[in-house]
Amino acid sequence: MASPGSNKAPGIVIVDDDEGLRFLMADALRRDGLKVESFESGEQAFAWLTREPADLLLLDLNLGDLPAPVLVQRLRERGREFPFLVITGQGDERIAVEVMKQGALDYVMKETGVLELLPGIVRRALAVIERDRKLTEANEAIRQREERLQTIIQTALDGFVRFDRDACIIELNRAFCELVGRPRAELLGMTLYAVDATHSPEEIRQRIERLRTESFEHCLTRLRHSDGREVEVEMSLRADGDEFFGFVHDVSEQRRLEREVLQISYDERSQIGRELHDGLGQQLTAIELMSSTLARELKAEKSALAKTAKQIAGYTREAITQARHLAHGLAPVTLETEGLMAALNDVARMTTIAGVPCEFHCESPVQVSDTAAATHLFRIAQEAVNNALKHAKARAIVLRLARHGRCVELTIEDDGRGLPGTAASEPGMGLKVIHHRARLIGGRLHVHSTPGKGVRIVCSLPTPP
Repeated sequence: MASPGSNKAPGIVIVDDDEGLRFLMADALRRDGLKVESFESGEQAFAWLTREPADLLLLDLNLGDLPAPVLVQRLRERGREFPFLVITGQGDERIAVEVMKQGALDYVMKETGVLELLPGIVRRALAVIERDRKLTEANEAIRQREERLQTIIQTALDGFVRFDRDACIIELNRAFCELVGRPRAELLGMTLYAVDATHSPEEIRQRIERLRTESFEHCLTRLRHSDGREVEVEMSLRADGDEFFGFVHDVSEQRRLEREVLQISYDERSQIGRELHDGLGQQLTAIELMSSTLARELKAEKSALAKTAKQIAGYTREAITQARHLAHGLAPVTLETEGLMAALNDVARMTTIAGVPCEFHCESPVQVSDTAAATHLFRIAQEAVNNALKHAKARAIVLRLARHGRCVELTIEDDGRGLPGTAASEPGMGLKVIHHRARLIGGRLHVHSTPGKGVRIVCSLPTPP
């Protein structure tokens, strides 16, 4: 059929062995602005149609040499597919209906008034053909877009997973299969509960429910590899009706390098701290003892220098205290020797001594065997307490350490001024450091704040069973 907006009239081919009727039908259609070719036999029409285009065929049902169904079949065998109408006389309606099952759009009766009705019938048929053509083109465009999208998804470096509201996986790409070390056929039909090593089924269900209202969420988690490893990933999740999809980025190597850099820094700090404590501290202690002894001897001799010697001993004692504080800041001895609980209790005690009441609560013993994780939790507590003292002007601070199932939970709560309204979207350096430390150890950080009512920071750290 002629394309929309073109000046070319649709081409109609009439095949009928009744010369008079054929002429009148062609004339009626030409007067309606249609381009018409007419043939008196099926063989003539077949020869022409094998090399020329046509938009619609009007075929006499009872052609003498080549009946309409046979003509259509022979054209199809040549790869020439044309929409067609059947022209039939009285008594052949049943045969016409059978022909329609072979693809005819409609049939036209040879009766009085057919010439007046024919242009309208042909126009309606052409409209149906045009509608079907546009629908076919639209479906083909959709199919091509879906193929391109699938190609992009399947060749992406990041993992892709689509799942339903029951967390059942319904689509994924090769990168996701590689992340968890399982074949596609095995993963299809599994749930996210089977591959997520961090969140419980209930937490995943809650996240899916949040997605239905918020449409988007970004989270950190670990995927369980088939060989037992846990792969750290960042996930960007979106909702699409009752289905959800996520892009999964492997950050395990990045996290490993970050932890390695921090471990190097921690080792250097620890070494400097030990040297301050065991080296410089011991030397200063010796100098203090010598100065004190000298002061006593000079005092016994009633020397005027006795007072100076005593001052030197006092200054040396202050230097020892400062060196110990520096050493404790660089490498908390309490954390290394007595564990996280004792170190947090020490933070609370020192804060209270500084003038702000600070309590530490730990109802049952909580052991964190991973020294690096314990150090990060300790630094998170330190940073949160410093923020509460410096910025929030807190009057009281509470530290809590508890274990809930596989998670160790550290809570720091104050009664200060709270965070400003922009802190959630543009956190300060202190909060950025806290977020970074929590992310490095695979923890989840939640910051709750109400202006004028303080801040509550909760860090949940999944630990091995």
